[in-house]
Amino acid sequence: MTDLTYSFRINRFSPVTTYRQEPDSLYWTDGRREGRIAYAAVEKVQGYKVRYWGSSATYWRCVLRGKDGPPLYLQAAHYIGFRSYEDRTEAYIPFVQQLEARVAAANPNAIFEGGRHWKAALYTAANWAVIGLVGVLRLADFDRTSRLAGWVMRRVGPRLRGHRIAQENLRASYPEKSAAEIEAILSGMWDNFGRIFIEYGHLEKLWDYDPDSAKPGRMEFDQISRACFLDLRAAKGPALIFGGHLANWELLLWGLGERHGEAAVVYRPIKTGPIERELAKIRRRSSSGLIPADARALFNIKGALKRGAAVGILVDEHFPRGVDVTFFGRPCKVNPVPALFARHANYPIYGSRIIRLPNGRFRFDIMPPISAPRDQAGKIDVEQTMQMITSIIEGWVREYPEQWNWMQRRWR
Repeated sequence: MTDLTYSFRINRFSPVTTYRQEPDSLYWTDGRREGRIAYAAVEKVQGYKVRYWGSSATYWRCVLRGKDGPPLYLQAAHYIGFRSYEDRTEAYIPFVQQLEARVAAANPNAIFEGGRHWKAALYTAANWAVIGLVGVLRLADFDRTSRLAGWVMRRVGPRLRGHRIAQENLRASYPEKSAAEIEAILSGMWDNFGRIFIEYGHLEKLWDYDPDSAKPGRMEFDQISRACFLDLRAAKGPALIFGGHLANWELLLWGLGERHGEAAVVYRPIKTGPIERELAKIRRRSSSGLIPADARALFNIKGALKRGAAVGILVDEHFPRGVDVTFFGRPCKVNPVPALFARHANYPIYGSRIIRLPNGRFRFDIMPPISAPRDQAGKIDVEQTMQMITSIIEGWVREYPEQWNWMQRRWR
């Protein structure tokens, strides 16, 4: 049975308010005041999603409007601290559904409508502005705009919220480094992000590797990586490729797209619709398939591997349901998908990364299949294998720390 009470705090200036559905009305109290509105007196019920500055998450909100008195607000986001909200959607949805049913039964003339919060509209407008800017910059000289974007972000980035998170992560990961050394890495990180922004409009041009051409392009290989790349490109069987958010990691999509057989990359959709649709359009210009990291991801990965595909996945982010590993000397959780599928069918596991070089060039590194640790039964050990993969990625980050995304909350 649906709970007839629901509590939340809308912002830092408001107390926790508790709502209770009674037979004929909705009662509320915040501990100092109380009130109620009869279901029959509700003239309009509005439902829409809200978001808060500095967060890409959205939460449902319901507004009850009657003929008299101020509107009543209910929402799934519960304020718990500065820029911090608890998602109470699981309790909010059934409570509001039952509330709407009571209003509809008591007042058949009540209006139920959707809407948009002004912040959501503003974010959407900003997203379209970003998409338009990328389109315009595609027409400009790539090298010049890339250098300019890097210069701008080196100056703007330190004023953004993510700078503090990156700074804390770096200090914990490199306790031996001076403040000047930490700031130099951060400056390089922001430069990298500025250049990535420009590169999104040119990805298909940046991947210009031709193994049969004597003329060098923007994409380079060393001898070992070239041999591994050509072997994987020609191979017909399934394979797993792990990577991380280094340099412009999107180029991994183009690298796997060179495979003669099927290839696919697992990606995490972002929550801003216009930009997500634009990113999907850009990524589809490669020959790799796309597997969204949603509820069907494991099923889709399994199907691709059964068809003989090479499947790539970035495994350097926090994964709440993952296995425990150590990264830069601190415990964290990692997505175990590569090791889980390799354990199931002994698929080879490759590691691959992009390295940013001077003058708008890149190096594509791909290593031979790892020798995954095995348990006493001879099967691949998931935890130890993911620790091995995490240690490899840590080595990559240590080699080029300014090319990794230090803003993510990797350790929790």
